[in-house]
Amino acid sequence: MKQKDRPAPMTRRRFFIGVLAAVILAGAVMVLGPDARRPGGVLSGGELVDRDLDAIMKDTLRVLVIEHHLTYARVQGGETGLEYELLKRMARRLKVPIKAVVVERSDSLLPMLRRGAGDVIAAQLARTGHIAKRLSVTTPYRFVSPVYSVLRTDRVMGLNATFDPLPDTAWVSAWSPFAPATLRFPGSHDGEPGSSRTIFTDTTRFGDNAVINVALGRVKAAILSDASASYFARSFPQLAFSQPVGEPVPLVFAVRPNSRQLLRALDMRINDPKEKDAMSMLMMAYGFEIPERDALGSIPCTADEGEELPRYAVHPFVGTVAGNDRDLLAAIAFQNSVSDPDTAGVAQQALDPEGQTRLSAPQDMANAQLRAAARYLAELDSIWAPTIADPGQRLRFVVASYTVGAGHVMDARALAQQLSLDPQRWEGDVERAITLLALPRYFSLPIVKNGPCRGGETFIRVREVSCLYDHFRAASRRP
Repeated sequence: MKQKDRPAPMTRRRFFIGVLAAVILAGAVMVLGPDARRPGGVLSGGELVDRDLDAIMKDTLRVLVIEHHLTYARVQGGETGLEYELLKRMARRLKVPIKAVVVERSDSLLPMLRRGAGDVIAAQLARTGHIAKRLSVTTPYRFVSPVYSVLRTDRVMGLNATFDPLPDTAWVSAWSPFAPATLRFPGSHDGEPGSSRTIFTDTTRFGDNAVINVALGRVKAAILSDASASYFARSFPQLAFSQPVGEPVPLVFAVRPNSRQLLRALDMRINDPKEKDAMSMLMMAYGFEIPERDALGSIPCTADEGEELPRYAVHPFVGTVAGNDRDLLAAIAFQNSVSDPDTAGVAQQALDPEGQTRLSAPQDMANAQLRAAARYLAELDSIWAPTIADPGQRLRFVVASYTVGAGHVMDARALAQQLSLDPQRWEGDVERAITLLALPRYFSLPIVKNGPCRGGETFIRVREVSCLYDHFRAASRRP
């Protein structure tokens, strides 16, 4: 019997090399994901599509975006986001339609641009970032500086925020313009204050995970831009922010290297003095200054801090409010006087014994309003009684519902549950979850049934009313 022919040594070598190459290629595709398999994917870099302004004018300006409050967000009734709105203005001047193409993974931005899935990248790109270095970038449309955020000094939670001189560890998104290759704080050098190591967040996502984790009490500090800080300061009263800790960084948009006409057109709009004024106003709408804040709980809540407080607690208002007597109404009335003195003055008079000697028409109206408020508080208490057994905690859920509506508070509880926070406890748990409902990435979740909510205001109001309520209860027990 003839022995079967064997491959020649060179043929065998080529065979094994081919198999090895196939295995390596398959492994790379598994690691890099679906973009590696497409034409123009990560492995080859892809052929650069020939699509410039003349072709775009006949079609649509497609903007590759990452969902982020300063880039792009889908909200009820429309689209928002600073960078998208800036490009939308430019597209209007060019008389070309614009479309946002949402990209789930930041590492897909470059290959998608090269193969023509988009024409411009808007993703809070720093001019010196690794994506920008491989593309053509516009004139900077703004400069941002790094700051860091920690939980604000909080008497209730026993937290003391300090910036002395920098936290030993901070989180920063790997896609942030301030993500340093050396894992050091921006602008720091070995041996100097602030040269401690930083920790990156999930490198597959771009966005605000770092500062959100600070707001939830999960990490100590986060590095973010001053532009993001001014935005977050409006939604997260539990956060405090430092002064800039590094040099300003220019932010740009990116286009394909062969899209020269498009690049010139964008630069013309960015450099146009009239356009600059409009852009500045738009940026201010997304936050301009970072407020300086005192410690949480700074409203007067003890007799030695506010001599006027006890008089609101002694009027024998008829009836009780679901087990929380007139002191709760007194606390709400006084807190209203702090936030809106004009509308709350009448209600205070009805709680003031000196105002009862001569009831006027406004005082009659005030009493009617207080009775209506008492009935509503009782209804809210009955809503929460089956699920929040602790009376002290239930009072906080009632006040939150009185402020923003029970539906939003239920959404906050559902979100707290999903985030592994305690849905039965307000301070430090549900109060932090409700602040997230101002962000599209959270109020768009399926578990959220009632849409966006200005949870930061509710956070503060519940803190203040609870503090005042405790004061008035103590005052009413005095001889």
